[in-house]
Amino acid sequence: MDRLTHYKNLVRTALDEIAQDFSRSDWKIIKAYDETRGQYLLFTDNWKGSSRQYGCFMHLEVNPNGKIYLHRDGTDLDIGQQLLDEGVPKSDMVIGFHSPAMRAMTDFAQS
Repeated sequence: MDRLTHYKNLVRTALDEIAQDFSRSDWKIIKAYDETRGQYLLFTDNWKGSSRQYGCFMHLEVNPNGKIYLHRDGTDLDIGQQLLDEGVPKSDMVIGFHSPAMRAMTDFAQS
C-alpha cells in the first residue's frame, strides 16, 4: 500500500473512532470526507437550550505531497499524538493551525 493510501486510512479510522465516541454522548456528528482530495472533517450540529452549537471541530488533510496537515483540532484528544503512535513520522505531519513561523520552532514538517 502506498503512503498516501496508508495515511488516508489512518486518518479516516482515527476520525471514525472520534465520531463514534462523540455520538455516544448524544452529540450529532457529521463526517465530511473527500477521499479524492484528501480532506477529512468532523462537524457538530447540536442545540444547547436556544443556542445552536454548529461547526467544524476536526479537520485533517492528507496532501498529495505525502504530508498530513492538522488544520483543526477542537478537542483535547491530541489527534497528532494518535497518528505518531500509529507510526507517522513528525517529518510527515504539518501542524497547520500554527503559523509558519511557529512551525519552524517544532520538530514537525513546516509544509
